[in-house]
Amino acid sequence: MLKIKEIEAKTSPKKKQIELKNISVENLKLIDTDTGEDITKEVIDAIPSGINTVDFKLTFELPDEEESE
Repeated sequence: MLKIKEIEAKTSPKKKQIELKNISVENLKLIDTDTGEDITKEVIDAIPSGINTVDFKLTFELPDEEESE
């Protein structure tokens, strides 16, 4: 499942969330952009034995939109 929603700004900046459920870890690849290191193996090794799918949510703060005059 893939679900995308935008959350309007209130006291915090406007955000966009992407929610993923039942995603296969078979071809997962994760890179730490600070170091360039591939951290995929460490993440997969931390997942309990027998788990083949994961759920996760990505949240992004969106820049303020300039109002038109």
